[in-house]
Amino acid sequence: MTGLVASSTPTVGQGQGPLGQLGPAERGPQVQRMFDRIAGRYDAANRVMSAGVDILWRRKAIDGLLAGLGDRPRLLDLGAGTLDGALEMARRAPGAVVVGADFAREMLRAGLPKLAAGGLGRRVAAHLADGHVLPYRDAAFDAAFSAFCVRNLAELPRALGELRRVVRPGGRIAILEFFRPPRPRPFFDGFYNARVLPLLGWAVSGDREAYRYLPASIAAFVTEAEFAERLGAAGFASVEIHRLFPAGVASLVQAS
Repeated sequence: MTGLVASSTPTVGQGQGPLGQLGPAERGPQVQRMFDRIAGRYDAANRVMSAGVDILWRRKAIDGLLAGLGDRPRLLDLGAGTLDGALEMARRAPGAVVVGADFAREMLRAGLPKLAAGGLGRRVAAHLADGHVLPYRDAAFDAAFSAFCVRNLAELPRALGELRRVVRPGGRIAILEFFRPPRPRPFFDGFYNARVLPLLGWAVSGDREAYRYLPASIAAFVTEAEFAERLGAAGFASVEIHRLFPAGVASLVQAS
């Protein structure tokens, strides 16, 4: 697979106003356009803002996801972006069938050269797809991975229901995310996330609004415990939460 397959392409609207102040119907199209704008500098901004720790988090999540799945698992990377997660899964599981799905066309396009460079162009499929209406049959995958995507979903219960539908019974998911903290964290939330990260992201990407959206989206999202409840409501029977260094800034949620 060396190109991009359009599968259930979402509609792009013309929403107005700051992303953090928009309702779900307007926010989805705006977030889509935001990721398309910053696609070319997305990886560089991530490496700078996380000091490369996001790579370690991704590896930790995928290690646990792949354990015991056999030689030829069917794997989904939901919100695949520039395909780092899909590529990591393909490297770790040489016999796997890997699909990377995202609603931002330019993000996927930015990741396609990585497939060619890694010799994985025939092993990873890149699909333009909406997480609320996934274009896959029931139980299509043995496992699914998602990194920093679910916070951007306009209708979280609907999207988690879709994720449950396309992962087979007994399969598992691993989700990396920034959740709203249950208690105030003055340094991380009041200073680092609200002030430092937007400046770093702006400096690398040149897009100020995109990185103002980051702390706003965290503040508007659910807590880890609330997310676990949503997973249970979607039909995931077992949920584990692991806070990641430093100080629970990010969390890994595993469910089956």
